Amino acid sequence: MIVLKWSVVLWGLTLATYGTVAERPLSDVSDNVDPPQIAPAFAVEESEIIPLQEVDESYRLPKTSYPTHYELRLRTEVHTGNRQFDGTVAIHLNVVEATNAIVVHYRSLTIQNAKLAFIPTPEADPQQLNDPTWTQDAKVEQLSFNSETLLNPGSYILTVEYIGRLSNSEDGFYISSYVNKDGVTKYLATTQFESTSARMAFPCYDEPGLKATFALWITHDVLYTANSNMPYTTTIDGDIRVTQFEVTPKMSTYLLAFVVSDFQRLGTLEHSVYARPNAIDEVVFAVEAGQKILEKLDAHLGIGYYDHMPQMKQFAIPDFAAGAMENWGLVTYREQYLLFNPELSTYRTKTNIATVIAHEYAHQWFGNLVSPEWWEYIWLNEGFATLYEYYATHLAYPEVGYWELFNTQVIQAAMVPDGLETTRPMTWNADTPRSIASLFDRVAYPKSGSVLNMMRNVLGEINWTAGLKAYLTARQFDGANADHLYVGLQSAIQGNNVLPEGVTVKDIMDTWANEKGYPVLSVRRTYETGDIIISQERFISDRKVPNTNVWMIPYNYVHQSKADFDDLSTFSWLSTKAARINTEVPANEWIIFNKQQVGYYRVNYDANNWELITNALINNLSSIDRLNRAQLIDDAYWLARSGRLDIEVLMKLLTYLKNETEYAPWTAANNVLSYFNGKLRGTPAYKDFTTMVDHLIKKVYKTLDVTAVSDTEPLLHKYLKQTISTWACLIGNEDCLKRTKEALQKEVTEGIPVHPDVATVVYCNGLRTADVAEYQYLYKRIYPTQNWAFRSMIISALGCSENKQFLKDFLQTAIGGSGSGVEINYKTAERTQIVQAVYSGGRAGVDALIEFLRDPNMLREFVAILDVNTLNSALSNIASRTNTQEELDMLNDLIVDLGTYITPQTAEAARATVQANFAWQQSAEAILTMNFVGDFVDSIEPEPTTTVSPDSTTVSPASSTTAGSTTVAGSSTTEDDGGAATIAVSVTLLIGAVAVALFN
Repeated sequence: MIVLKWSVVLWGLTLATYGTVAERPLSDVSDNVDPPQIAPAFAVEESEIIPLQEVDESYRLPKTSYPTHYELRLRTEVHTGNRQFDGTVAIHLNVVEATNAIVVHYRSLTIQNAKLAFIPTPEADPQQLNDPTWTQDAKVEQLSFNSETLLNPGSYILTVEYIGRLSNSEDGFYISSYVNKDGVTKYLATTQFESTSARMAFPCYDEPGLKATFALWITHDVLYTANSNMPYTTTIDGDIRVTQFEVTPKMSTYLLAFVVSDFQRLGTLEHSVYARPNAIDEVVFAVEAGQKILEKLDAHLGIGYYDHMPQMKQFAIPDFAAGAMENWGLVTYREQYLLFNPELSTYRTKTNIATVIAHEYAHQWFGNLVSPEWWEYIWLNEGFATLYEYYATHLAYPEVGYWELFNTQVIQAAMVPDGLETTRPMTWNADTPRSIASLFDRVAYPKSGSVLNMMRNVLGEINWTAGLKAYLTARQFDGANADHLYVGLQSAIQGNNVLPEGVTVKDIMDTWANEKGYPVLSVRRTYETGDIIISQERFISDRKVPNTNVWMIPYNYVHQSKADFDDLSTFSWLSTKAARINTEVPANEWIIFNKQQVGYYRVNYDANNWELITNALINNLSSIDRLNRAQLIDDAYWLARSGRLDIEVLMKLLTYLKNETEYAPWTAANNVLSYFNGKLRGTPAYKDFTTMVDHLIKKVYKTLDVTAVSDTEPLLHKYLKQTISTWACLIGNEDCLKRTKEALQKEVTEGIPVHPDVATVVYCNGLRTADVAEYQYLYKRIYPTQNWAFRSMIISALGCSENKQFLKDFLQTAIGGSGSGVEINYKTAERTQIVQAVYSGGRAGVDALIEFLRDPNMLREFVAILDVNTLNSALSNIASRTNTQEELDMLNDLIVDLGTYITPQTAEAARATVQANFAWQQSAEAILTMNFVGDFVDSIEPEPTTTVSPDSTTVSPASSTTAGSTTVAGSSTTEDDGGAATIAVSVTLLIGAVAVALFN
């Protein structure tokens, strides 16, 4: 399951570059003569022991019985919108320990009848026993069917009749809907069972290790079709259709799925994609990508998908809480992760579709064929799926550059939350449904994917795939734990001298899977002798504290005269707290560890080596691999934030960016510059900061066509263009603002559409000073379409306006028109996104939101429609964007007006956030940063404004600040005083008096 695409969650924009695709050739190291060496210990300390967890075992089913087969019969009238369904399940089970009770899971089901039968032999007819009674334990969600007589070991059938209700929470067996081309609401029923919600559809042994086979019958309207994991046959009786499915392979309950709908199909009987009829023409890319990716995974893993399942179906579900779900043979997706419309969808949408398909298809092996024996090993599912999300897409489309996204979207993204003290190890137990759901986090996904990728490189490609095949073959149709994986990988390298003598895969992986967090590798050079002392400690992002953690760290390095960053065939190992290594690196040459950031750790250097690296980047950045340039920026930033590195080292390193034109380094830099932008806005140093950013992006910006896309433009260059042009417009680059405004105006007045791949930047920045006609034009593009990714982009763009009246009217639409008599066709999540878009669009949006919430009528409607949690989130985000006394006064006035809608604790937390912002401005980090930025600006030689060819740029001085806010060149921010600068737009006018029904 993909909870939400991590690259979508990240604040920082992911970028790209012209140039070669980043590939990491993995050498087959099976022919190594000598095993890798462990660095000689310099100092040795015991590893920190992770304490045993306390878990409530009462949530686990008793081990007295287990299922072998389910016969499930369901009846639904979802076509009418009726949420009730009837069910009967016959559970074939084996009792292994004498008991008086059969205990299964359930949730929100009404049991009507139960029968129990004994099966003396496989050939014999079932012998009916006395009907069991049943008791329910709602806390642990268990049903106990109690027998009058002792049930001795043997085979039984428990048959249960029950009534259920389709949920409206996008969980379990639930109802969804869409509006067809005629404006009629059509209903469908679908499922989302991972992790503990199969029990909402039928009583069952709802644990991943308790696998069984499934036979399924669904009775439904004759005009609808039912789909499940397996092929089907149907019989028709009047207006009723009964769909019977073939028996599944042995699998976990959470992998069963079914959809009852009027959807249409595109593809073949073997591989197809389903969508609502008015979106079926948008699944063409999903069909193509799915087929290619599945073929590549087949070949890569050496185990054919169709050896175990006869079909692969993909479904685009209108309402879907998870990003996607890997049900075996029937994968379900949010529509925006499967539907691609070339006229509306961006390159990011296409990337998300390809990578999410690869993620879910990887699960067909890692999670479906082999499942975790319990949720503490969920990383065996999600870690592999995250790795192959990018690697399988790369195998299918090697020319596109998908693999280059892995470092920034996975490795560096994982390190942020995993650097917190509160993180957890990869292997971590859970008991309640809530605690199990919490395991689907950035540790299970990007961290685990990063660690597995590290091992992939360490073992070599041939050994890696051989080990995975051994693991998958040995555990197929069964559960697995981490040791099962390690045995498989170890079998592939036995006798090949891949690892140091006496070291096993388990020895290495236990340090990464059972320790929380990750290390920082410190490199201290003795320049006179060439010796280096390397040491490790756990990295914690907000402070430097002593710790005893020890990981087995694979390391390699390059230096200036031998800078082969592509050779990833050999590694050495640090298995103690510190060690001394001997090198012949000249004192005047830089040295860089962790080539291409394959290892999941940060690297810090002594001050002199940082200086050598920085000078090399300034003088000849191509001497250092682009992925390591990105690593250096990301590591330096977080090392400085944690007090391990002087902030001036980071700031000087950033100055090399004036010559940088590649995707990965600019993505890392984007996160750094965003941090300082948020901290410095409103301070006297902000003007100097924007001037510095203008200087850093000037060269690369001149190479970009901000408002157009060529047919041959590489994916990674599109990422790069979006990030650089966003910064250019943000700091007031006149050319950027002029081009985006003109492009929007041409679409509005001349019908010349903005290319989807630049629409995010053009719409947002074109709207900053747009008039009412342009604002209304984009707003009205929301409700005619059900392309949710496009709608999301438009909502975000509408929040970029600097006209506070526009923004307040936009906020008013989120709460349903507020008396205007007009109903807007937002989904619930879109209403919340409007609030986020407004406060994220700029300081004008924050001010507009404050003024909106201070209106008692608007506040009352806001809480009634969006709930108090959205209000609390809005207040928290307002506080985090408060940097000046004037802004604090506005926040305090708002808190007073919110009154009892918020708790005293919420108010205090908001004020504490602001005080932290103020405290930062007086910190050593802030003062050093401000001084560096000021000195940097003073060192820039003044350049006259230069006008060149139409395809180039006109760069103005960077933006200035007024009253703590950014004044963008060529813009004017309206006030709410009714003056001439204000363009008042009522809600009714804004939406054009168009009434449309809610889709959900």
